[in-house]
Amino acid sequence: MSKKIITFAIILVTIMGTCGLLIAARAQTSIISTSNTHYAHGDYTVDDFIILAIRVSKMIMGIVGSLSLIMLIYGGFMFLISAGSSESITKARKIIVAAIIGLVIVFSSYLIIKFVLGAIGIDWNGDKITVALAPAAPTVVIRS
Repeated sequence: MSKKIITFAIILVTIMGTCGLLIAARAQTSIISTSNTHYAHGDYTVDDFIILAIRVSKMIMGIVGSLSLIMLIYGGFMFLISAGSSESITKARKIIVAAIIGLVIVFSSYLIIKFVLGAIGIDWNGDKITVALAPAAPTVVIRS
């Protein structure tokens, strides 16, 4: 009985802490920039929608990554309290493997999104990448 209470208490504290972090993160930034002149007039461009998609993908990857990390901690905790039961160990191992797969998916999606954005000339913040070209080498004319 005490294992169930301890497990419930740890899960509750983890969920409350995660919700608090998500609320604090949400309060700091907004998906749509209200300081932009397009916001007041409603005349958005394609760039604004790309920036919106980047911000939404950041939020989704942050939430999924946090949930994967919580499940990894939960699987490790279940592994610790299994007390040698083969069923509990198998269940905990499945949870840990699923959490690691989730983290791999999040990191892969980050790399894919960053690669695609770089290929079309946009950085991770939605700004255009400016490439500084090297100055042309001076031509030498030899006159005789």
